[in-house]
Amino acid sequence: MTDTGISQANVRHRDKAKEQLGAAGASAKDAYGSLRTGAEELYAGGREHFQDGRQVIEEKVRERPTLALTAAIGVGVLLGLLLRGPRTVYVRVPATTRP
Repeated sequence: MTDTGISQANVRHRDKAKEQLGAAGASAKDAYGSLRTGAEELYAGGREHFQDGRQVIEEKVRERPTLALTAAIGVGVLLGLLLRGPRTVYVRVPATTRP
């Protein structure tokens, strides 16, 4: 035992644990760095594809604005029907036509 009451075995275990913790921290830092780099590359690629698609759509709208407007109205109507939810419409038969 040392003067502070800590055995040599405990000191060795503590030092070994510090080394392992440092190695784990370095490994986690490397993994984070590679993950971040991959995410940045994916973001850049997605942004590039989005810009390309946007340019194509703008060209088509400039070529045929009436068709683009008709398509936008159709999409809006479909979305409106989907978002309003299920509703039942009851139609009454006028009293004069009943037997």
